[in-house]
Amino acid sequence: MEQQPGDADAYRRRLEQLQQAREEELQRRTVLRQLLEPAAYERLSNIRMSNPELYLKLSSLVIMLYQRGELKGTVSEQQLKELAARLLGGRRETTIRRV
Repeated sequence: MEQQPGDADAYRRRLEQLQQAREEELQRRTVLRQLLEPAAYERLSNIRMSNPELYLKLSSLVIMLYQRGELKGTVSEQQLKELAARLLGGRRETTIRRV
């Protein structure tokens, strides 16, 4: 099967987009590791796996608040939960209890 010249260009562009997205994510994680306490960073990592859209919103919010100077020191897990609750707009947190 022979590739068309346009297919190779499209493939190359897509590969470049993926590499750029990976680099941006690595930069985001580096910044977040500095801004969050270890427990908060772990919680955010769990959110990333279970809800990528919420992860992007929450991580962007943390970075934006830091850039504005609204965050002092590192963000605790409790502060991260509060920011997530603000983003979710009243959605209740689900807890599972074993009896």
